[in-house]
Amino acid sequence: MIEITLNKNQGNQRFDRFLRKYFENAPLSVIQKNIRKKNFKINDKRAKADDYVYENDNIKMYISDENYNKWLTKTDFKASDFNLDIVYEDKNIIIMDKEPGLLTHSSTKEDYGHNLVDYMLSYLYKTNQVDKTDRTFNPAVVNRLDRNTAGLIIGAKNADALRSLNKAIRENKISKYYLTIVKGEVKEAFTIDTRISKNESKNKIKSAKDGSRIITNFRPLETNHKYTLLECELITGKTHQIRYSLRKNGTPIIGDRKYGDRKTNELLSEKFDINNQVLLAYKVRFDHIDELDYLRDKTFRSKRIDNIENLKSTLFKM
Repeated sequence: MIEITLNKNQGNQRFDRFLRKYFENAPLSVIQKNIRKKNFKINDKRAKADDYVYENDNIKMYISDENYNKWLTKTDFKASDFNLDIVYEDKNIIIMDKEPGLLTHSSTKEDYGHNLVDYMLSYLYKTNQVDKTDRTFNPAVVNRLDRNTAGLIIGAKNADALRSLNKAIRENKISKYYLTIVKGEVKEAFTIDTRISKNESKNKIKSAKDGSRIITNFRPLETNHKYTLLECELITGKTHQIRYSLRKNGTPIIGDRKYGDRKTNELLSEKFDINNQVLLAYKVRFDHIDELDYLRDKTFRSKRIDNIENLKSTLFKM
């Protein structure tokens, strides 16, 4: 027999719901069967599925230690258990390093549970960093990346942090920098300031006089005359902003299937298996942010910078 006393977070819910959370690794049918077999007692009374349990209730479980340990919800989680590469976190925020090919949010039913936000939520809930009984708030990210763009995404763990981060994004108090490799030679820094609209059916943007304004600063870091390694600083943050701006400049990102150069992409796909845009959200820097001033002047970098550097070294030898 195993005996436990419920804490505040475990109370105020139906008994069968509590068991499903407590025994996360047990199938629902197993939980229901053990309730029917009278293997649980609440305060020494036979437990029923629709009984409510409360803080300090005593639960007796007439099950084997082996089954208890097998069914028990895991508590010693690591970020890697959730496909998360965490660059930084504290009680308010979490900065994650997204891999290419992973969606930021789900876009279809098939994507549920297989995207960065769901991985983040699972991690925060299962490590008890967020109260999942709070129906008024869910942790959220404040920036997003295309599926095949890698790099840093910032998440908020509480409502105050989310409000502060969203306000900081609007006021350009979080500087976001990208690394990319483009076709062609870029000798001097430049800015693309234009207006765009989006074709929703094609998920692609185009020039539009009355559209949304996009501003991006670009700075060349290294070139071999045929390709250039660029740093890109987002001033605004719109879908495909960097990718469209570089095509407009005549220096498209290598591997970019929407806005890139077809012949270049075919060559690089064949030689180096590059089949998507080479673009990395590699650095974020924080200015003064209300309620998060301890982050002032802090800079965080992606661990994937070496991937860009290694690819650059290979391409520049061509």
